[in-house]
Amino acid sequence: MRDGADRWWLLTAYDDGWCTAPVDVPTAADTRRRLRVFLAWTAAVVVLFAAAVGIGFLLPELTWLPWVLLAASLGTLAVAGLGAARRRAAARPPVFGSSAEHAAVAGATRIALDQVRAVAVQRGGHEEVVTVALRRGKPVVYRSPDRSLGRLFADWVPAPPSR
Repeated sequence: MRDGADRWWLLTAYDDGWCTAPVDVPTAADTRRRLRVFLAWTAAVVVLFAAAVGIGFLLPELTWLPWVLLAASLGTLAVAGLGAARRRAAARPPVFGSSAEHAAVAGATRIALDQVRAVAVQRGGHEEVVTVALRRGKPVVYRSPDRSLGRLFADWVPAPPSR
């Protein structure tokens, strides 16, 4: 979701409330960098595989060299896949059991269930806008470019469920 200052936040709902934490949204530059890395790894695998096939036809007396190049091609593919899997695992948010646990993380903001007075879900142009009236303090407004916030807060409208 996006706030009024155009920063992006990850909203995680729990039985005892919800937490928001800042999240980095990939920019076009990040996507270009990731695409360049992917193309470089793909080129390395293709070149090694093509060299293995070419050497097999051009130099049939060197029977061991195509196998070495083929193994290098598969090894390169495995290293690239393992690196991508590690980066995805590192980027995955941690799992918490409650909003209180999540709030202990730096940067996370918690809205406890007993703080919420009412929730209103509206459509604002192309965005879904959720306004949360708190018992104390200013209302909190969340925006989302899709209908996911409306589905998440549907059970809370017009007031949060009682315990």
